[in-house]
Parts: sequence; structure tokens; C-alpha cells
Amino acid sequence: MRKKIGFLGPEGTYCEEAGTKYLKGLAKTRLTPYSTIHQLLLAANRGKIEEAVVPVENSIEGTVGIVMDMLVKEVNLKIKREIIIPIAHNLIAPRGTKLYQVTDVISHPQAIDQCKDYLRKKLPKANLHLAYSTADAVKQVATSIGEKILGRISGHHPLFAAVGTRAAAKLYGLSIIATKINASQNQTRFLVLSKSDYRRTGRDKTSIVFSVGRDRPGGLHNILGEFASRAINLTKIESRPAKKDLGDYYFFIDMEGHREDNVIKEALNFIKKKVSFLKILGSYPKA
Repeated sequence: MRKKIGFLGPEGTYCEEAGTKYLKGLAKTRLTPYSTIHQLLLAANRGKIEEAVVPVENSIEGTVGIVMDMLVKEVNLKIKREIIIPIAHNLIAPRGTKLYQVTDVISHPQAIDQCKDYLRKKLPKANLHLAYSTADAVKQVATSIGEKILGRISGHHPLFAAVGTRAAAKLYGLSIIATKINASQNQTRFLVLSKSDYRRTGRDKTSIVFSVGRDRPGGLHNILGEFASRAINLTKIESRPAKKDLGDYYFFIDMEGHREDNVIKEALNFIKKKVSFLKILGSYPKA
């Protein structure tokens, strides 16, 4: 029986690329797209799929909040792997289109923002439109949806291009008229979520989330001191509102090491006594 792994769809997105990269070397597996992160994580939590691949952080746009929020309370899933994909956006249009002919550009809001410098410089007069995903934008260009709608409204004949992936251009039979149009050093971190995390490899990371409880001077510093005193390297610290009272936060921490390492175990045991809530989100190999 084939193993089912879900990803945030549709097909032709960077999330599918991350899933495909993860699947290399895994036999009898199948990628299944889900339309929302909420549906995807609930499917994994209920056992409809074995694992879920989701974007969690972009080097320019920051953290994907809904993933972190759901991991705290809504689902009982662990981080099994992390995958980092370099993001290279392309300008995609119908075959034969020249750059100067493009009047309108459509894509996901983040993709538009990441390519804003190129678009201002090369297509300063182009109208910008938003789509649900980069793949959806490419699909709209392939079916000329935007051109038909604007054409009826304005009486003119616009020519749309999409910002999207090379895979989406191939999927919908379109041409790439400009490559790597986004800001340099753009990367997205994806997580593979499952009912269990990964065995110790010697080159691991562990993610946790906790709440200090009542606000008190030095509360967070007291907790972080447990890591510092044991020379545990923290690779990320981030806070998110607990969605209760103002000033009530969850703190997310990534650290080097595996939860089964004695030094990590010891630190977490001491931290349990100092917080009102603690959840180990998983230990997994570094990307």
C-alpha cells in the first residue's frame, strides 16, 4: 500500500517541490495536495495521511503563523524533518510573449512583494493582481481568465504574466520570459509533520513551545538561563500571541541537539517546573 504524504497545494508550488525533494529515495509514496494548511494538518492529525509538508518560514516574509498556532493546541503532530528550498521566482507568460508586451502581473501577495524591485524597474506601468497561490496565478494566465475579465470591463486587450515556479510553467504549457526575478538569498523552510519525530542522528535540532504563565520580571530570562548554563545553542526564539489576554504569549525555541540527549533532557526537566505550558514539537535532522 502506498504511503500518503500531503502538501499545501495546488500542484506547481514550492511546497510540492519541497515534498518531491523529501520523497527522493522513499519507495511507495504519493503526494496529495490540500487547499489549506488547516485541512492539511487536520488530515495528518486524523490519520488520513501519514505526513504533511508545510511552509513554516521565509527568509524575507518571516513565519507562517497558522502552522505554529495549530501545532500548539489544535493538532498532536511532531516535526520529523525540515527542508530548505531556495526560492527563484520566474515571470511566466503565454508562448511568444515579449517582456515589453506585458500589461498585468498576477501572483500570490508574498511573491509579488518579493519581486517588487524587478517589477518596478522592468514593468513600472504593469497592473498588479493577487492570486491564491503562485500556481493558481500561472493557471489563470494559462486560461486567460484575467484577460477576459479586464477585456470585457475596459474594452482593451491586456496581456497577463504570472510570477511562479518553473514547474508550474511546465505544467500549464507556458513560457518563462524572465528568471530569478526575486530578491537574492530568498529561502523558505518547510516542515514534515507526522505523529512521531526522528531518531537521533548526531546532527539534530529540537523545537519546543512554552508559556511563562503570569507576567513577572525576568521570567523569560530565567528560562533561557537553563539553556545558557548548559551551553545549548538556541538557533531561533520567537513569540506569538496566545490569543487570550493582551501580554499573554507563547514562546517558540529551536535548539541544537536531540530531545534524547542528556543535556537537552535535563534542561527541559528544569524548564517544566518554571512554565505553565510546555510542548516538545519534535527532534529532527538539521536541513
